[in-house]
Amino acid sequence: MAKILNGIKIIDFTQGHIGSYGTMLLADFGAEVIKIEDMKKGGDLLRDTFPKTEKGSAYHAYMNRGKKSVCVDRESEKGRKLIMAMIEKADVVCESFLPGELERCGLGYEQARKINPGIIYASHTGFGKTGPFSCMPGCDLTSEALSGLMEVTGFTDGEATAHGTRMADQFGGNFFAAGIVMALMVREKTGRGQKIDVASADCMLTALEDCLAEASMAGARFHREGNGSRSIAPYDTFEVKDGIFSTAVSTNSQWKKFCEAMDMEELIDDPRYNSNEARGENYYTENGKIGLRDIIAEKFKDMTRQEIMDLLKPWNIPSGPGFTVQEAFDNEQVKERHMVVTVEDKALGSVKMPGMPIKISVNDDTDISSAPELGENTVEIAETLGYDASEIKAMIEDSIIMCEKEEI
Repeated sequence: MAKILNGIKIIDFTQGHIGSYGTMLLADFGAEVIKIEDMKKGGDLLRDTFPKTEKGSAYHAYMNRGKKSVCVDRESEKGRKLIMAMIEKADVVCESFLPGELERCGLGYEQARKINPGIIYASHTGFGKTGPFSCMPGCDLTSEALSGLMEVTGFTDGEATAHGTRMADQFGGNFFAAGIVMALMVREKTGRGQKIDVASADCMLTALEDCLAEASMAGARFHREGNGSRSIAPYDTFEVKDGIFSTAVSTNSQWKKFCEAMDMEELIDDPRYNSNEARGENYYTENGKIGLRDIIAEKFKDMTRQEIMDLLKPWNIPSGPGFTVQEAFDNEQVKERHMVVTVEDKALGSVKMPGMPIKISVNDDTDISSAPELGENTVEIAETLGYDASEIKAMIEDSIIMCEKEEI
């Protein structure tokens, strides 16, 4: 089955997590993504990032699956010439460097569009290409901190905390991929290429949702609430007999159904709980008065996740078990959705990793290939650009390019 981005060629300078997830999504959907890896640094830094074995990194295997690898010294004249020849035939250039880095090597946007006016030149960095923070190295942690996300994450009596995964770079990668697809659509209509600038910190700012609205409209400082919500109650996780269970009651009609399902009808019309506002005000135990949360927690504590699910499911109450990572990987829902796939990685062998989260009927969401070995496609790409065997051999001997083959 042909994938929807077949025929799109992307030159990918992104390094580490930032940017790489976005280009991985595009590779999943059929784009030819050619990773440019640095000769002097031994390739993408993810190749040496935990979790890893002596054979390779699982982190790299995931973030760079389905891509190709060209290992080249971009600062050398011949290396730059090779890369520019690739850009001339490409649709998109992706990068994640600080402002000026690729311009210094003669590979910036202005240089690229001179030889390829239709090129889409997309940048994904921590803080973006403009503003007072633009020249500072950014990462997931700094993006979460700058955006204010850390202030609203955690429990009331705890410290501000980052998300449990690299959420800023992952979230940013989705915007990055979406921006590239939109730019490709514009070019299809107008023939014009353009420049894209995505910052992980910007993306996290949009994730603040009502926190930002509250701060701007009411001037209020948001207080961390753990897994609960100040505007919806109960909207929380509870400890149960075999782990954690989550439930969210968003409306008064849902509250009535919840109480009936859990044999708690006496609470339906209780003035402390008969509206979302009242439930929020009386949710926590304070000043000797038992709050709604403790009442529900007492009800749940001797029940299993499945028992609660069986009671709430007929009433269409949003709810579900809190799985461990291993339980999530092994869950039938995840398997049915092809959200855990086994990829035969060239370095590591069989590796389980998250599948494609976007389901499109014309795209095979199980067709996922390995990340490339360092320099695996250098010779292949050079040959397609017209380099002959003697030129390629000379560049290898001069440490301008590296390939996995011992002989040319």
